[in-house]
Parts: sequence; C-alpha cells; structure tokens
Amino acid sequence: MLAKINRLKRDSDFKLIRKLGKTIFLPSLRLRYLATKQPMSRFAFTVSTKISKKATKRNQLKRQLSEIIRLNLKKIKPGYQVVIMPTNLALKISFSQLKSELFRALERGRLLKDE
Repeated sequence: MLAKINRLKRDSDFKLIRKLGKTIFLPSLRLRYLATKQPMSRFAFTVSTKISKKATKRNQLKRQLSEIIRLNLKKIKPGYQVVIMPTNLALKISFSQLKSELFRALERGRLLKDE
C-alpha cells in the first residue's frame, strides 16, 4: 500500500488538479498532474463505475496502480500531485503491460527522474 504521505485525499486538491493540471491520454489510462512546491509527490487513483460495475474489479485496478507507484516512487520526481484514471482497456491488459503504460505516461509528462 502506498504510504499515507504519498496519497492525495482532499477534494480541494482534486479540483485544483482538474482546473490547472495537465493531462496525458493513453489507450489504457489517463494521467492528470500538477507541479507543487511540496517535498514529495502525491498520488490518487480513480476508477469509474463505467470501467466496471463490480467494486472488486475497480479495487483491483487501484491496488495494482498503487503498487506500481509504491515500488517505483524513488524514480519519480518530487513535488507533483498526480491523479491516475484507468480506462476500460486497463482491465484487459496484464500487470506488466499496465506498468509499462503507466511509465510511458509518466515519461511523457516528464515526471521521471533523469538517470
């Protein structure tokens, strides 16, 4: 599970990201992000009932995305608020494909540290 300090919870944060943030579209997910002056990046995962009516499927996607972020937090630049929203295609792809798609989105947004 992603540490509490790295989770985005407040409604005001979501509204700010929706209003001022940038969006990246990929076939399996959408990523919205906003630069902040905080010392760490924070993440949220939203899965609509349009993706699946079953809560178990939606929660599984959230857990998978959260685990990908948790394991790779050191590779992500600090100071960003990120909302990750999977699409219908995310249910049909494997965990490794989901991981590569998420990294591709982070790369396109220049959210990954230079190595």
